[in-house]
Amino acid sequence: MSTPIEEIKQRLDLAELIQEYIRLLPAGGNFKALCPFHNEKTPSFMVSPEKQIWHCFGCSSGGDHFEFIKRIEGVEFPEALRILAKRANVKLEYVNPEWHDQKTRLLDLTKVLAEHWHQLLLNDPEAQRIREYLIKRKVNEQTIKTFQLGYAKDSYDEAIKFLQGQKYSLREIALAGVSAMGERGKPYDRFRHRLMFPIRDIHGNVVGFTGRIMAEDKAVAKYINSPQSVIYNKSQLLYNLDLAKSDIRKNDYAILVEGNMDALAAWQAKTKNVVAVSGTALTTDQVSLLKRFTQNVMIAFDADVAGLTANLRGIDLAWQAGFNVKVVNLPAGTDPDDLIKKDPAEWKEALRKAHNFMDYVFEVTLKDLDLSRVDHKKKAAKKLLTFIAKLGDTVEQSHYLRELAVALDVAEEALAKTLKQQKEEKKIRPQSEEIEEKIHKPNQTQIIAERLLALLVKSPEFLKEVSQRLIPEAIDYLPAQNLYKQLIIHYNKEENLEEKKLLESLDKDSQFYFNQLSLLVDIDSLEDEADEAKAVQYEVIQLVNRLQKNYLQKKLQQIEKDLKVAEQHKDQQKVNLLSKEFSSLIEQLQKL
Repeated sequence: MSTPIEEIKQRLDLAELIQEYIRLLPAGGNFKALCPFHNEKTPSFMVSPEKQIWHCFGCSSGGDHFEFIKRIEGVEFPEALRILAKRANVKLEYVNPEWHDQKTRLLDLTKVLAEHWHQLLLNDPEAQRIREYLIKRKVNEQTIKTFQLGYAKDSYDEAIKFLQGQKYSLREIALAGVSAMGERGKPYDRFRHRLMFPIRDIHGNVVGFTGRIMAEDKAVAKYINSPQSVIYNKSQLLYNLDLAKSDIRKNDYAILVEGNMDALAAWQAKTKNVVAVSGTALTTDQVSLLKRFTQNVMIAFDADVAGLTANLRGIDLAWQAGFNVKVVNLPAGTDPDDLIKKDPAEWKEALRKAHNFMDYVFEVTLKDLDLSRVDHKKKAAKKLLTFIAKLGDTVEQSHYLRELAVALDVAEEALAKTLKQQKEEKKIRPQSEEIEEKIHKPNQTQIIAERLLALLVKSPEFLKEVSQRLIPEAIDYLPAQNLYKQLIIHYNKEENLEEKKLLESLDKDSQFYFNQLSLLVDIDSLEDEADEAKAVQYEVIQLVNRLQKNYLQKKLQQIEKDLKVAEQHKDQQKVNLLSKEFSSLIEQLQKL
């Protein structure tokens, strides 16, 4: 009798498996590709269909199905076994306890809980209101089952008790983001009286949840998500990709929507190549994930122009990554869910008429400008030339340069000259700056901290609020941390950041650093905002939250290490203290 490992290999063709991650090209009886595990310009990654093995002659890595999944997904053998068993439809009757690591336990836990909540939605009398809500939203029974929608009861600890009955520890329940710690040190259910949307990774494993509140309570967030965990990273997931990937590959394009309900509505309308970003701007990780299946994407976000403009950065990420990007023009005041409920045919017509990304950028940019005014022409040229400069194809670049010249009624040669100057300005950099960059390449925290400090220098009225929310230790780049401390001390004393007095109060290193930072914010770049102060405040809050998240995540990583040591030494008192601190940090992360 063959083992599960042998059965998986028999059922899954290695080339077809790898093809889901990278593009394979025929090479005689084999296939070749650019290696996904190191940078190279000439393909040295080979796959042998006959021998069912792969090998890279550039980095010397190689192996079978399991080794590839371990490397490409960054998992250990137990998780690779689960992924491939599910894909091959092989049932694992027995799992070696040595393989059952923490990640596997948490995936088991979320799977069990998703099914429990699903059964509550289908059968529990308390869920009647949720069932009526779904009928009102025209979500049919098949969709409820396909997406395994669920109901978290209006209870302090129903989910915790259920999972404890399934032999999961309080620590595992907290690590999976299902529980949070109360003020008295007692854990409680994070999701209560909510419609539950299980979130799955690309392989169909439940890794987290989104919960929609059913109570009419404005003080409570309408939607909450599982916190960051060992198995859940929101920026690396796309809702419904596990179900949509085959349709995305078949149609050779993905439809990108904002919310879970939009995804459900599109699925019911038979446009099953749909994925949702679930309330976040599109990230580089999500773009890379989509790139496995297609180079074409249609963006169907909220029809509000301000909302679309806010998402422009995420759309731009996909565009610069080589995607053919189109933007779906929805009627004013509607989202995909609204339009589909009204008439699915209108939704499909909107998809058919989707605009090319550059055409959309032109439309949004020129929409509220008076092109008879010279200053408005300058604003339009400044914005649109930035996008035109990013076009890699010279024919496409020439086309849109001509379009802009016609729209602004100016000579194409003048715009071409300005475009050339922009490109040259980017290339010209002081030698000292190049040397400094080689010596010190800024990390993400430094970039975020410097942007925040630069904004505070320009808009000191926000410093009081920031200082109450962000401790200096959350900035792990020392020059930025030192300047931030001195800004707080000076502001508390003087209640202003008047530049001359501030510079006199700083030490010499911080004076030099301050002068550099003061050049980072270009006020002209904010002049197009309807309300500049609100725009700055919004960005300041986002930067503070990102720094806090980075800080809390590092502390969580350290506590996990300390917990393992405490458990090895059987120091139960320390385990309890660390577990409480871990839950507290998870709670803080959830609030950001």
